[in-house]
Amino acid sequence: MTTKQYTISPDGSSTAPHPKASQKPVLHDAGLLVHKRISGLQNRVIGGDPRARGALANLRRAASKEPGEIAEIWELTQVDVPDHAGDAPTREEIAVHTAITLYALHQQSRSQPMYCQGIGLGRAARRLVGPDDGNSSLRARFNALVTSSTVTELRHHLRTFIPLLRTNEIPMDHAMLADDIVQFQRPGQAKTVLLRWARQYYSVPQEPESTSSPESA
Repeated sequence: MTTKQYTISPDGSSTAPHPKASQKPVLHDAGLLVHKRISGLQNRVIGGDPRARGALANLRRAASKEPGEIAEIWELTQVDVPDHAGDAPTREEIAVHTAITLYALHQQSRSQPMYCQGIGLGRAARRLVGPDDGNSSLRARFNALVTSSTVTELRHHLRTFIPLLRTNEIPMDHAMLADDIVQFQRPGQAKTVLLRWARQYYSVPQEPESTSSPESA
């Protein structure tokens, strides 16, 4: 995919309150696609559209599946792939599928938006665990996530971690997560992504809070 960078402003389309992000995220291709699709879906879900809620149900069903396995979600998870792509899902297909299906898990039975721009995974985890690391069980879940060595392992830990955020009504930025997952899959880049989440967790200043170019190797 050709990489472009844009600064995305909050769309302000929902009146439901949610935390303000410290910075507007800089998104790349996968993140831009996820932002556009989740924003539209979330607006319809919050507005009570039954078809949107049906789409969420299909997405949740696909969360543990591979990209392309559930035909009902293709409209929301399809990405452009190069002509030379093989039979296996591309990094972008895995990232978009994972981020959007995780959003569906996150938004389940919630009347407030769980997609909120600028809140990285580490920052959301900090809100969940608490400022003093008081909940050792929740901290252990996050530790397991940030020691993932493969994208399969990462997806598994995300599927168990995101429902914890939902239970505590803690939103996050799934578009940023999509870009992170793309970069995680690039040779030599997994540690960079895990370090970014650790820095977000400990509030180490970053300028800006965003992924580096997914094209970097």
